[in-house]
Amino acid sequence: MISAAAQSLWAKSDRETGSGAWHPLICHLLDVAACAEAILEREPARTLELYAQDLELPIGRAKAWVCALAGLHDLGKASPAFQQKWPAGQERVRQAGLSWTVDPTPPPKDIPHGAIGEAILPELLRSAGWHRRAARHVAAALGAHHGFRSGRSELDHVVSKERGDGSWDAVRKELFQAVLGVLGTGLAPKVTCYGGAAFERLAGLTSFADWLGSSFDFSPLETDLGAYYQKAKGRAAQKLDSIGWFQRVPLLTAEKSLAEVFRYLDNHFTPRPLQSTLETMLTGVARPTLLLIEAPMGEGKTEGALYAHLKLQLANGHRGCYFALPTQATGNLMFERVKLFLAQFGKARRLDLQLLHGASELVEAYQTIKVHSNIPREDEGVEAQVWFSHRKRGLLSEYGVGTVDQALLSILPSKHQFVRLWGLGNRVVVLDEVHAYDTYTGGLIETLVRWLAALDASVILMSATLPQAKRMALLAAFGAAEPPADDKPYPRITRAIKGEATPTVATFKTREQPTLTIKPLPLELDAIAQAALACTAQGGCAVCIVNTVQRAQALYQQLADNALGIDVDLFHARCPLEARLQREKGVIAKFGKGGARPQRAILVATQVVEQSLDLDFDVMISDLAPIDLLLQRAGRLHRHRRPLQTRHAHREPVLWVAGLSSAGVPEFDTSERIYERYVLLRSYLALHRRSHIRMPEDIDELVQEVYGGAEPSDLNAEWRAALATSLMALQQRDQKAASEAAHAPFGLPEEKGWLDPQDFPKLPDDEPNPDDDPDLLHTRKGSPSATVVLLHKVDGRICLDAAGTVPVSFAAQLELAEAKQLFARSVRLSRYELIRNRCEALDIHRQAHGIPTTAWRKTALLAHAHPLILEAGRAVIAKLVIELDPQLGVVYGSAV
Repeated sequence: MISAAAQSLWAKSDRETGSGAWHPLICHLLDVAACAEAILEREPARTLELYAQDLELPIGRAKAWVCALAGLHDLGKASPAFQQKWPAGQERVRQAGLSWTVDPTPPPKDIPHGAIGEAILPELLRSAGWHRRAARHVAAALGAHHGFRSGRSELDHVVSKERGDGSWDAVRKELFQAVLGVLGTGLAPKVTCYGGAAFERLAGLTSFADWLGSSFDFSPLETDLGAYYQKAKGRAAQKLDSIGWFQRVPLLTAEKSLAEVFRYLDNHFTPRPLQSTLETMLTGVARPTLLLIEAPMGEGKTEGALYAHLKLQLANGHRGCYFALPTQATGNLMFERVKLFLAQFGKARRLDLQLLHGASELVEAYQTIKVHSNIPREDEGVEAQVWFSHRKRGLLSEYGVGTVDQALLSILPSKHQFVRLWGLGNRVVVLDEVHAYDTYTGGLIETLVRWLAALDASVILMSATLPQAKRMALLAAFGAAEPPADDKPYPRITRAIKGEATPTVATFKTREQPTLTIKPLPLELDAIAQAALACTAQGGCAVCIVNTVQRAQALYQQLADNALGIDVDLFHARCPLEARLQREKGVIAKFGKGGARPQRAILVATQVVEQSLDLDFDVMISDLAPIDLLLQRAGRLHRHRRPLQTRHAHREPVLWVAGLSSAGVPEFDTSERIYERYVLLRSYLALHRRSHIRMPEDIDELVQEVYGGAEPSDLNAEWRAALATSLMALQQRDQKAASEAAHAPFGLPEEKGWLDPQDFPKLPDDEPNPDDDPDLLHTRKGSPSATVVLLHKVDGRICLDAAGTVPVSFAAQLELAEAKQLFARSVRLSRYELIRNRCEALDIHRQAHGIPTTAWRKTALLAHAHPLILEAGRAVIAKLVIELDPQLGVVYGSAV
């Protein structure tokens, strides 16, 4: 048994109620060690093998050491700096013989116990036989359990008055040896450097275990620490049951063909060539693998990725799968598909599936499977345990769908990033639409792939097509440093196996697609409107995709009251979230697979329809855009197989391109605020002499021509000057974005410098974090924006609705249901007048209406939102008029 002095140390207390209840420090250390062991026992066997590799120990000894280390995370609480925080506990410690020769710095400027632990643990580990450098790395991983690593300056301030004198050293050594003794660690590992992947694995597991162990009821100290530990393991198992963390086993227990797996979709399901090729490429693969799937839309990439996950999970002992999408809307649709896929396996076991983005509280498909206890739902085994719906815990769930931002937070210096990274390790991670990101986010994705490879995850990248340089960079990030020995033309699947420098490539046949006819149009909206009406006059469904919301609103106004009686809809992102979700559902219901297609209809939309929405149109009119995105849009043309007579006069797909009929060097108006002028000019040159595009034969050729090919040699001086000027601007912006992407992550797995103490950069605490705000997350670059909640002032009252039937309370406490109602009225706005000077104009507006937001700041959904009060449907802020139109959404104007 430990000494009376060691027994007197407290880890947790009931300070709020003053009851005097407390939990001994040694008990908490053993609680967390027990939780770590319980987690590992429910993990796939491969997870423990990875810890054994990190420590260069047999699995049994590695398990003991990892659990002991996790338990030692709070050893810094054995210090005057921490024990002073509770007067009753401080007095008991003094009476037990531990004194304060010098009073430590009082809160809130006291040294965190994590920093104290990081400062004292290396010496204790070295006394147990650890190598000096590895001991420092382990101590840093454990000391970060409250979210961030300690900086060099913090560690330098861990002086004797904070950590205590020799008597404190003795009691800490006693606790250290007690934990090692209970766990039976044996001799120390001989590893000399605890590398990046090992560091993140230990830090992530430690925080996860600490979250669980900190929720235990206070227990009295027992004389037999071994007996206490066994009881703690029982409590840990009960806690894991209660949050829905069950045994992590592969969905398949034996090999199954792709056709068998997807029979739930169709009893006569026949794999497409892409899927069959993927199945062949996965035969015999027994190591973490990267699959880069480049194929046109509608070839079955999603089902292929789901099947690849099954095969890789079975072969490698991966934990589960996370699907990362570019937007919330695409995430919502993928969630439905993954939920349906998992349902066939959920009949035999319980599966947790989380939707990870800021608006998930408003997604009905997610909310209907949420559970708050370990009682299984009766209708199916796919559920969403509420414990994992907390942002920092979401990636711990076995299965998840969400935005790419949530995955990228794992490599940025955000709070508890290592928990997120631990959740993605030894897992299958699917990144869809990888062509959709700019230089900055694309650079972060490359770093993420490097970390996933280091953490023994498998990665599936899906794209319509990629520039060659980007393709090779992603392969190199996974470790495939050599070009493919026998590269294949597009469409293709590239496979890189961890530990092999040369990737393998296979091609396949795509479904027969009619040749796409290209027709030029002027950029003016009048021309687009006339073409849309002419195309649908005799029947058919057309989509007009323009590059800005303002153009979409103006075009809709021209088309809405057409004399032909053609049905016209508008779909863009600048409307309240609730309305956007409803519009999205309406668009899918009309133009999606199996939708109730009108005889004649026009959809006016922005880029929201170009990614992952399974829509089908008879004819398309699009603003000129970068060639890869334009081809992505074209994938919504004749996407579904339907009888030709239902397409009316549109038996062949036609893509009208607005801005392609310019004489001389074109100007692209507001599109240049969205896309690089150089890429638009190169896309123009690639298309303006074409009358047809063969699908898919020409896709890769066009993309490589725009992004890597030589400029045409027959250009006049005006064109050469325009290209030179725009290329210089692009290169400057790309260089800056690439540099920022390279410096944004906390480090790279193979680098050693970041493992040693330094003053690390820290992003603001991402919690609460309402809506994947790139300004807060640092995962994307682009125009800064603000989340505003549109409210109405009616007869002097602030209400949710323009009719004034639902008044808004600004009480000090806000219920979740109220927060969801308010968040449903939110919209992201990026006008400079609103976001300049940290949204100063919005703050002045709020104060002018006397609205307190104390409760909002405490609520995750609304923490960074600004109320915007509309009177008679409009508000004026810094000479900017903001109106909410039922059809147009948010409309901007200028005050006189």
